[in-house]
Amino acid sequence: MEQHSNKHHKHKKSAVNSYRIFLVFPFALIYYELILRIFAGTNLFKHFFYLLFLTAGAALILTGVLSFIPKEARRITVIVLLAALGLLFATESVIRSVFKTYMTPANLLSGAGNVAGKYGGQLARSILFGIPKIVIFQVPAVLYWKLSASRMRKKPYPAAFSAFFTVMGIVIYMVTCLFLAHGKSSALYGAQFTYNRATENFGLITSTRLSMRYSIFGNKNTSFHEDTHEMVVTPTPTAAVAREEEETDEEENVRPVQEGQNVMDISFPTDSGNEAVDSLSAYLASLTPTDKNAYTGLFAGKNLIMIAAESYCSAFISEELTPVLYRLTHNGFYFSDYYQPEWGGSTTTGETAIMTGLAPQWGDDSMILTSGNNNYFTMGNQLQRLGYSSCAFHNGSYDYYSRQNTHENLGYDQWVANETGMGELTGTHYASDTMMMDATVGLYIDKQPFNIYYMTLSGHAPYEAGSPLVGIYYDQVNAVVGDQYDEKTKYYICYQMELENALSILVNRLEEAGIADDTVIVLVGDHYPYGLGSGEAWGNDQDYIDDLLKADHHDVWNRDKNSLILWSGCLENEYKDLAVEITAPTYSLDILPTLSNLFGLEFDSRLMAGRDVFSNAVPLVLWNSMEWKTEKGIYDSAEGVFYPNEGETVDEEYVDAMNRVVQNKLLMSRTIIENNYYWLLFGDDDVTAAGEPIYEGGTEVAAGNE
Repeated sequence: MEQHSNKHHKHKKSAVNSYRIFLVFPFALIYYELILRIFAGTNLFKHFFYLLFLTAGAALILTGVLSFIPKEARRITVIVLLAALGLLFATESVIRSVFKTYMTPANLLSGAGNVAGKYGGQLARSILFGIPKIVIFQVPAVLYWKLSASRMRKKPYPAAFSAFFTVMGIVIYMVTCLFLAHGKSSALYGAQFTYNRATENFGLITSTRLSMRYSIFGNKNTSFHEDTHEMVVTPTPTAAVAREEEETDEEENVRPVQEGQNVMDISFPTDSGNEAVDSLSAYLASLTPTDKNAYTGLFAGKNLIMIAAESYCSAFISEELTPVLYRLTHNGFYFSDYYQPEWGGSTTTGETAIMTGLAPQWGDDSMILTSGNNNYFTMGNQLQRLGYSSCAFHNGSYDYYSRQNTHENLGYDQWVANETGMGELTGTHYASDTMMMDATVGLYIDKQPFNIYYMTLSGHAPYEAGSPLVGIYYDQVNAVVGDQYDEKTKYYICYQMELENALSILVNRLEEAGIADDTVIVLVGDHYPYGLGSGEAWGNDQDYIDDLLKADHHDVWNRDKNSLILWSGCLENEYKDLAVEITAPTYSLDILPTLSNLFGLEFDSRLMAGRDVFSNAVPLVLWNSMEWKTEKGIYDSAEGVFYPNEGETVDEEYVDAMNRVVQNKLLMSRTIIENNYYWLLFGDDDVTAAGEPIYEGGTEVAAGNE
């Protein structure tokens, strides 16, 4: 009897052990997700219900499928899958520590060569310091490998048993998705999906699945919120226009308000057979265009030079240390509450926002998605249609972020970077900003009207004591700032002194040629200086962003606060009285509509996500993570809380309405880019080159190019 009982007990124990496979992936995936959050420093239990059940459902489905496989093949498959998943999570954790964002597997694969080639030191250091993370994420694979050898079920599991767990996984997953679809976070899962935000909220497994699904089948979440457009327009003039009307006494410098609206005669397609396109068309048709104003056409016919400055933050500028940056910031239109949102990617997302006026939502693939589109409203294309000579310059690799496929399509006759002419012009590979500016200004200064774009490089991290830029500028920086900043922050300022000197060359050459009053300079940072953040990748033992900002901590509202340079010599001379301060919140999506209005171009304000800052549009700054700011206060989407400015009182209806406006603008941006919507409206843009060619070289293979 006792022997029979022992046999029965052993049989029960063996049966339990043999079915442990159904616990492996649920526990492993939850382990991966929680460890990822711990390393990222994010809220461990944020949306934990969704994280737990979405992950558990996916794990059970996977396990159910694997349970049909015979023993040896099943064991090897499980080990390989656990190891691969561990490596994916470890890689994302390392990427997060370097760039402060998660990147899709497609982003990682497409950018791997560029990152390894240009930032090999940071990559090597990240991998070295990431070894403990790699080990920790491989714990499930190692444990399963050690414990499964003698305890694996030899035969495939009964079909009914495997089917039960598969169905249970599907039910758990579908029910969770149903709850999510009707919850407050539904937009992050669907219409406003971004990989980084979804990973933070629902986990890496879910965000990767959604990314693959939307890449293959498209994001079919196309519903715009109705009854929000009335909040976008108000008859109250902007602070800048009001100030000009109150303070200007010289009648000859007062420009009359232009009649009409910035709108085009467009027939929006509403029966295209594409639900996303038809929904967007109905939304756009419901919007009220913004009015023209006293600033409409102020810069008509002038030259334009746009500069996207690598990791630029204006917190350190002063009249003593950076006289040119200070002059251009304060003597043109002064934007005292400007933001450069971090769009869930790196430099290329900043460029996308600046140049297209649409919110990037695809990480580092954002600009690439525009490469085959008609980018009708970029300043490059608008001015090219008017016969402007144009060129885009960069002192980095020509194919980084696939810019060789994107920037000419943005309206520039030629993309001149390393391997396509920059080495030939400067005589070196990876020239400094000063060298690039000195070598290129002479190419276009006598070919008016011209439209020039620069993407700088010298401001890029890491900020190291042994850098030549620190050797050149440290004494100058230290003499002015003293012990105001930590040493690492001073190194960053030294790097940005290259931008100061490059601008000095540019302005001097324009003034010497007598065309400064006929030229507009726009300078904006691409993103905050994440290379000052704490972490092994950049060799930082603390968070120097706080030191630069002189803040106890940084959230999106002070981290991304910056200044926008929008200057022309005429604002120091003929139109000095119009060089006003814009005190309302503004951001990178406002640049394109503002320039379009200032240059007197024909554009449709309904088709741009931002606003002309001189118009009657309500000021709004948004992030693709759905934080936002208005003149009334800020909204923290993570907490779901609105913080009103002092003296402001708002009700829940206002907050809900603004949330709908933000979601609409993000969905509008996504739908325009993903569906090549401007092509549907305007057809092919036949102008691919205009004016006198600026540079006709570009065939060299720069020294050191591999």
